[in-house]
Amino acid sequence: MKSVLITGNKGFIGSYIETSLQGKYTTLGFNRENGFDLTDFNTFQKPERTIDTIIHTAAIASNDYEASFNSNVTGTLNICKYAKKHGIKRIILLSSIFALDEKDNGYFNSYGQTKKLSEELASAYCKEHQIELTILRLAQVYDDARLAIKGQAMLYYFVDTINNEEKITLFGKKNPLRNYIHIDYLCHVVNEVMAEQKIGIWNVTEEQNHTIAEIAYMLFDIVNKQPNISRLSDKAVIPSVHIPQQDIYESKNISPISLYEGLKRILNYEQ
Repeated sequence: MKSVLITGNKGFIGSYIETSLQGKYTTLGFNRENGFDLTDFNTFQKPERTIDTIIHTAAIASNDYEASFNSNVTGTLNICKYAKKHGIKRIILLSSIFALDEKDNGYFNSYGQTKKLSEELASAYCKEHQIELTILRLAQVYDDARLAIKGQAMLYYFVDTINNEEKITLFGKKNPLRNYIHIDYLCHVVNEVMAEQKIGIWNVTEEQNHTIAEIAYMLFDIVNKQPNISRLSDKAVIPSVHIPQQDIYESKNISPISLYEGLKRILNYEQ
């Protein structure tokens, strides 16, 4: 059974991915609990067995550019160095569509910029040292059990407000776009990339984009309540997310979970 090292395996995405791989691979984890620090190469433990692939999920989303750089860029360099040192021939880097430097990307901030730099660094390093690299740029990831609530607070706020109070308030004059992928779909993608040894760069998105107003109406429909939406146009505009139309991950065997079905799953999970 091949061995896979998962960075951030105690975090939201890393923990789900590790669970989905168990039984197919031997999994090892780098996390804060076992002393792992992305920014300090000396904390990287010597592997107990031969590792075939690193799945790099560990990162931080911070408004502090220096902290983001140290974690997301220097941390990715350290992962690449670790792969070279121990003869690991493959890295799967989880990135974000926030890393796309586009005019309509309102989230090309410290996180997006440093994730873009981490992609560029990993691509150059892996090419130089003959390490196979797969980059998966993720849309916003959510789950039924709310482990994603820190990163997707708005989505769960909509769920709770509409389900419990029957009313939602939207801010600003614009109606920004969103694209959400369910963690189960992401896990299927990672498993398929592993099994088929796919190499390349893909954007992992749901098939349909939604405005935030559409998401609200969708929830009202799911809970079978009359839409009750107000708008405070004088409030700050909520930024849109740039949602790529090219290089989308496609599969003959798996399909994204629609946001409508995903929202139903969140509500059913809570019952």
